[in-house]
Amino acid sequence: MRGKILKLPWELDPLDMSILFHLRTNSKTPIKKMAKDLGMHPNTLIQRIKKMEKEGVIKKYSADIDYTKAGFDLHLMVLIKVKRGRVALDQLKELTRIAEIESIYATTGLWDAVAMCRVRNREHLLGVIEKIGDHPIVLKTSSSIVLYCYKSNDDYNPF
Repeated sequence: MRGKILKLPWELDPLDMSILFHLRTNSKTPIKKMAKDLGMHPNTLIQRIKKMEKEGVIKKYSADIDYTKAGFDLHLMVLIKVKRGRVALDQLKELTRIAEIESIYATTGLWDAVAMCRVRNREHLLGVIEKIGDHPIVLKTSSSIVLYCYKSNDDYNPF
């Protein structure tokens, strides 16, 4: 395989990238308006979107929620060290059952994983940290409260 260029079954062209930019900015924009903004026929736009959905480029549509207004005032990052000898990192998937964990990543470096969590208050925070720490895979944790978010996953739009 050395020297060969790996080709995807389907590659995005500049128009697809523009469609993704518009959907990422506001997926509720009416098709007619988006088609007009992109200078294309609405049926062509629908076909392109359906193709990207079928290919898995577009996985789902979701709401951008203001968690503070929804009562989850604290956002925290929990660094996790796991017990190496007894378990594999794949067992971190079990932590996804903790409802307050919004995302969890296996990482390189000093810590084995990072969990991003949302909680209502300090008491709720303590409970979540205890839930994570009580899991048999977890050796130790270190947590930090997010004071301000300058850019979030929802703001990422490379198209």
